[in-house]
Parts: sequence; C-alpha cells; structure tokens
Amino acid sequence: MARFRFKIGGKTVLLPDGHHDVGRLGECWLVLDDDLVSRTHARFHIGDVTELEDLGSRNGTYINGEKLVGRRALHDGDRIRIGREVIEVLGFGTSMVGDEDDLRRTLAPGEDTRFPSMIGQLVEKSIKAGKVKEAERYATALSSQLMSARVALGHPAAEACNRCMIQLADKTASGQWIDRLFRLYTHQAWLMSPSTVEQVRSALDRIPRVPGTGLRDYEQALRLIARDGTPVPPELVTAIAELADAFGAG
Repeated sequence: MARFRFKIGGKTVLLPDGHHDVGRLGECWLVLDDDLVSRTHARFHIGDVTELEDLGSRNGTYINGEKLVGRRALHDGDRIRIGREVIEVLGFGTSMVGDEDDLRRTLAPGEDTRFPSMIGQLVEKSIKAGKVKEAERYATALSSQLMSARVALGHPAAEACNRCMIQLADKTASGQWIDRLFRLYTHQAWLMSPSTVEQVRSALDRIPRVPGTGLRDYEQALRLIARDGTPVPPELVTAIAELADAFGAG
C-alpha cells in the first residue's frame, strides 16, 4: 500500500489508518485557529484509499481550487485549502528513505513539533473515550516515527510517546506496549527517569509477562552506554535488571 504524507506549514506528517478530523475543536487531529474554519470542517479517511471529506463546512474545502462536495480520493500533488491553511499531498509510492528523511526533519531539534505531539494527544483522547483500538493505531504510528529518527528524551514527541505507551499498557494490561517502550529506549539510548520506572512498575501490576526482548535489550544497552563513558545511575541498572528478571521473556 502506498505511504501517504501531508505537508502542512512546511512540515511533513504521516497519518496512520483511520479517520482524522480538521477543524477548530480541540478534539480534532489538526486544530486550525481560523475564523474561516468550521468546528469540525473536514475529515481525512486513511486506508487502502486515501480520501478527504467535507463535513458540511460553512466556507468549504477546496482541492486544487475546486470546491469539494462530499468525499473524494486524493492523489499525489493535490493541494487542499481549508480556511487559510494549504495542505499538500506528497509521496505516493515514494521510498522509505524519503519518508524517513521527512520524519527526521519533522523531529529535528528546534523544529515545529506539533504534529508528532498531536498524535500523542489523540492517543490520550482516544483512551479517555474508550476507543482503545484507535489509540493503539495512533501510538504505533508515533513510536514508528520515533524509531526513524534520533531525538532527545526531552523532545515533546518523545515525552508524548513515552506517556502514551505506558497509558496503553495500563489500560490494556498488554505487555507489548512495555516491550515497545523499552525497544524505543534502547534504540534512542535514553536513560529512563525514576518516575518513568515507577510508572512502568505500576503498569506491570496487571501484566504477568512482557513479550519480546525489549527489557533484556535495554538492560544490555545500559551497560554499553556506561562503557562508552555516559554516567548511568546504578539504581537504574538495578531497577531494569529486576524488571527483566521478573517480567522479561526468556
């Protein structure tokens, strides 16, 4: 299936499968503070076919200058106008290298971080609304973005992803989210904070086992990080070793 990218305000974002609203409401995927935009103005439908739907907006949605009526499939190069915002459709059939380059630019230090962070907000909203499958799709997309680029632990997208995976682990009692969290920490060579360790412990109260090798991989990664000269708190090493022994697979 082709990978869909959207260029908004000079940044590029990949959308996971599902429905994504644009409008002035805070619950929308893309919130536009624009008096020409309706509360829920338009909706992206992402799947085998990518479509855009106008939701009966007051001032209309336009594709290549033509007013959208109902729902229509999008194509590479289409230009969408919603209020004063122009969104470009990019990358149909492009390579993964191009996608990863765009993600690196989106997540680079000092760049506008609203799109990855926005996905994190959608995970939290979906969990609160009881839409767990939808939350899982968003969280998978966000963690995949972070696995495609190197970012600091303090980056807003990293903080959002960290929070979302722990929330999903707690909500679903599924160890896969803890495994994914530790694989991300291993990939990024992040040092887990004491508060995050405690949140992980709390989530593990209802999880008998963590599938995958994430815990063991992170235990080994901490040794390598310390060997390379980065100070690693001994209490972190001890805590991760205990978790790996108690919950790790194998």
